[in-house]
Order: sequence, then structure tokens, then C-alpha cells
Amino acid sequence: MFRSIAFVIMLVTLSFTGCTDSTPNRTIVTFQIDSDGEEFWIYLYTIPRTKMGNFTISSTHDNDTASLVFSHQKKILLDDMVEDNEGYIFFSFKADLSEVFWELNCKLRLSEVSTEEEIILEAIVLIDDSEEEEIKEWKLPYSTPLNYK
Repeated sequence: MFRSIAFVIMLVTLSFTGCTDSTPNRTIVTFQIDSDGEEFWIYLYTIPRTKMGNFTISSTHDNDTASLVFSHQKKILLDDMVEDNEGYIFFSFKADLSEVFWELNCKLRLSEVSTEEEIILEAIVLIDDSEEEEIKEWKLPYSTPLNYK
């Protein structure tokens, strides 16, 4: 009988492991982009697994916000997006938790050296509405943390 009770308590404890209400100073918000060759997937998630106030994925095409979730993912088709004069598509990735905000703003386009086996994006990270100096190559899957705002 005691073994059964101990086993049930252990299972309940393990089921809640990793689902924390963490403080913002201990939370890392991460952006990841991946592709199967046709469709692209954008993921926002936290380390440790924390239920966020909001996750927002914005582009020149639309805004998508998910509230009170542990992670957020969105499928995008680059062909359907509005491009600027240089062929870049603007993206903004945001998260918030307890009045603390994370953000990554960038412009992306498919690199000319991309192949079906190796997809590469050209990325320009925007800081305070100005471009970062160099164009970066992001080989997919690519992941980076969001910055505090």
C-alpha cells in the first residue's frame, strides 16, 4: 500500500517537473527557425520551461500572439510575405513575463547559395530601428536567444 502511494506521489511530482513559474531573471527566451525545404517554422520557447505572458511573432504579413503558453510556433511561407526593395522580409519576435520584455527584430531572405539539402537565410538584425553592420548567414535550423528590451 505504501509503495503504491509513494509511486503515485513520485509520478505527480515528475509530471510537474519543468513546468515552472520562473522569475524573469532566470528565464532565457529563444527563437528558432527551421525548414523542410518548402515551409518554414518559427518557434519561440523558454529555458527553463516557463509559462509566458505573451509570445508574439510579427511580420509584414501579420501578427500572431499566444498568451499564457510555454512555447509558440508558426508556419510561414516566404513566398507569401511582403518583401522590401532588397528582397528582405521583416520579422519581430517578442515575449513578456511579469513586466519584463524580450525582443528580436530582423530582416530575412533566402540566400542564393541555399540548396534543398542546406537552407541558408541572410539575416540582418535590427537594433533600435537601425541595421546591424553585417549580413549574417543563418544555416537552418538556426537558434538564438532574444535580448532584453
